[in-house]
Amino acid sequence: MAPRKNDSVSKKRGEKDSLWSVKKPDSEPLLRFDIQWQVLNDIFSDRTFRYTAPVDQNSAPSAPIYLNFDQLYLEAVLSSMKTTQNLRTKLIENPQFAINFCKMSLLINIGRVNTTLAFYPSMKTALRTYHPVPSLQTDETSRKDMQDAPRIKGILKACFLDWEVTEQPTCLQDIARKLASPELTRGPPSTVVTAIFHLFNEAIWASDKYFPKGLDLLDIFYPSDMPSAPRAHAFLSLMHHILEDKTFINDFGTDSSPAPAYVDITPPINIIRTPASVKENIDPPEELQYVKEMKEVRQGVVKTVPAYQKRDEELSLRNAAKKAEGQGEEGVVAPASKRQKLGKGKGRSYATVARENALASHIPEILPPGWETEDWSTDFPTKSSLPLTWSKIKRDLEENRDPDYDSDEEEAWSYDLLLRRKLLTVVDPHTGLRGPVTNIKEHQEWLRRKEIGYIPPEEEEEEVAYAKEELEGGEDEGDD
Repeated sequence: MAPRKNDSVSKKRGEKDSLWSVKKPDSEPLLRFDIQWQVLNDIFSDRTFRYTAPVDQNSAPSAPIYLNFDQLYLEAVLSSMKTTQNLRTKLIENPQFAINFCKMSLLINIGRVNTTLAFYPSMKTALRTYHPVPSLQTDETSRKDMQDAPRIKGILKACFLDWEVTEQPTCLQDIARKLASPELTRGPPSTVVTAIFHLFNEAIWASDKYFPKGLDLLDIFYPSDMPSAPRAHAFLSLMHHILEDKTFINDFGTDSSPAPAYVDITPPINIIRTPASVKENIDPPEELQYVKEMKEVRQGVVKTVPAYQKRDEELSLRNAAKKAEGQGEEGVVAPASKRQKLGKGKGRSYATVARENALASHIPEILPPGWETEDWSTDFPTKSSLPLTWSKIKRDLEENRDPDYDSDEEEAWSYDLLLRRKLLTVVDPHTGLRGPVTNIKEHQEWLRRKEIGYIPPEEEEEEVAYAKEELEGGEDEGDD
């Protein structure tokens, strides 16, 4: 049984309004509870699981080297083809920045943070929103050099092993085949980053296969009061099974041997549903103070972009209206009694019920309808880029090109889409079909005229009239 990929009802991305990815107004912080900081910290501080380090397959045979998860993840980031030398040096020389950068990368890796977020307050583009992350910006380097989500995702997408440059795995089953292959004598079957991408892309299959009834893969990182240590242990155990256990291929079955409905991996997944006895993910005062300072800095930047101000005002009004109706603000999880009522039965995970309850107050649009047709010319500052951005988006849509160049789609772009992006397409007046401008028969004539310096008659008349006016003006000045 092959894993289901990109299922339209996936627990991760099934609906456009899914609350799996963090959605907050501009300048609102991502606090410890939002990112489940304690789970991240337990994952990156674990010293019980060992993973095989990647090796150069052309190097001399040697004993395997084993790494902890934090070392393995940092190794993958450092080896990415998109990691610049400057960033690589800072990651090596500053351990605190390295661990903060890897935690943020993991949030992007699993899709919890999407590519519309930035982490520096001077960001002005209308395609991003700024959010301070005080628990991951604890030192000066993390505050200055924490790149925005699209750039970090670009780094993660370029994390390959030697053989993956030309033959990349497309699903978990490809990784399992590589792990079981006799050709693999040293090192892991893929990078930990690639394995995590495919794991969360096949969240339904993984949840059904490895998690007890009533729990799923997203419960590991979805905001809740469940104890963090068992969730971190479940994630590390699952990654160890995917990267180290050669029997992983048996989870998919064959024509002669059907796949098991449930696999009890070792160590077993044992997530505790009851809230932790000691409250976790509490923000210390210094982090809250940092948030306050960054909000003030951001307000100074936002004043130069009026569209931000109007968007935030509309968002505040809608949240206030929802709260007055008793539905709660965006992202607020309903009480346990309400969760049970909406859950309609047992066996539903905490993350699933919480997302469904929060959908009622989700705001699908930040800007009010019809804002793009309004006259913003008097409100735009001289150096604003919003009019240009909007004109480019409209041009892309009119030319059948995808303006969402930071899409969260995990699959590679189709050839046709890449071709449309590369070539400027126009409508042929003779056939009515859209295509490259080079297909229009007048194109060759235009090139020929351009080479010989041909000037159209109407433009030539304008040039003659202009020269005549200049000449007459000069004669009048001479007479004076």
